[in-house]
Amino acid sequence: MLARILGVLLLIGGVALGVELIWPLFGGLFGLLGAVAVVLLAAGALYIGLRLLRGESIVGRVVGALVLLAGIWLAFWAALSLVSGIFGIAFLLLQVALVLAMLYVGWRWLDNGEFSLRRWRV
Repeated sequence: MLARILGVLLLIGGVALGVELIWPLFGGLFGLLGAVAVVLLAAGALYIGLRLLRGESIVGRVVGALVLLAGIWLAFWAALSLVSGIFGIAFLLLQVALVLAMLYVGWRWLDNGEFSLRRWRV
């Protein structure tokens, strides 16, 4: 009987944690879209900076050098945000694995009525 009660508690806790993980998932997706936008902006700045740097005018070369520096800064910032995003995704996957384990163990304890992970009763 204790196994069934603890199984129900594990199921309730797993569902609660699963619902709680929905918002970080959406936040991660929007963060990824923002990082992709910064990467595209950095690539455009690097391309335009190189085009202006290879031009004939002195003002164009100065502006090209400044745009190239801005593109390098944006690329560095995008790389740092992608690295932190990868660690965030790894942590989110660990949380999802914990929720799935809680649901599986809770269901098995509720189904079997004992502290066992067998699929059927003997």
